[in-house]
Amino acid sequence: MQKVVVVDDEPRILRMLTSFLKVEGYEAIGSASAEAALPPCAA
Repeated sequence: MQKVVVVDDEPRILRMLTSFLKVEGYEAIGSASAEAALPPCAA
């Protein structure tokens, strides 16, 4: 499974994008800021 990190400061958009990607078979990780997204990117 491929991992995708989604960064958006709008909570509704973030939920929509991560939900869509999960349905499509991706491991989607949502983050509200770039700083918070860095640790999942390193894993």
